[in-house]
Amino acid sequence: MTTLILASSSQYRKKLLADIGIKVDAVSPDIDETPMPSESALELSKRLAEEKARAVSAQLNANNSNTYTVGKNQSPIIIGSDQVAYLETDATSLLLGKPLDADTAVEQLSRCQGKVVSFFTSVCVHQASRNTTVVEVEETRVYFRHNPVSLLKSYVEKERPLDCAGSFKSEGMGVLLFERIECRDANSLIGLPIMLLNDILSNHFNVNLLELATA
Repeated sequence: MTTLILASSSQYRKKLLADIGIKVDAVSPDIDETPMPSESALELSKRLAEEKARAVSAQLNANNSNTYTVGKNQSPIIIGSDQVAYLETDATSLLLGKPLDADTAVEQLSRCQGKVVSFFTSVCVHQASRNTTVVEVEETRVYFRHNPVSLLKSYVEKERPLDCAGSFKSEGMGVLLFERIECRDANSLIGLPIMLLNDILSNHFNVNLLELATA
């Protein structure tokens, strides 16, 4: 039996797995997500994904919990993920985090109008009993339309994307803010690259998500 634990407090990531028939327990990693000096968006995304997975693994070990015991000397597989949005213009480069309030959301969206924003979404899969940790990343490029600030304010008020990096929900009306999206997997923009996760699990952990979903 395979036990997967999602190292995340994100309702979006848990729902993405549930939507494909994979129900997992989610444990908040509670880590410091402050970027390091000179750390790139890609580096930050990969580091935080791994730190989340390792933090939850350490929590379970510290609690001596048998809840997630898979078998003798076999620990659960922990999935960590992190997304960092990056806007680069002629004048500056900017990491776009979760806005948390409406004014910040409108400000972020205003900066993005007519620009291309890169979203680096990393996945870390960690299993302590096998001493195996794999971290990979996918990039999604979002091409924003030009919209007036008044319409951006209306969007933020209507959809309230305050807990979303980049200040939009691509699975909702936020997709109307874009001219086009370039990516391998649309799930990446929501927060978890499902196809990449399946690749990692099947290539390194002998786990096939389709087998789990159809079991």
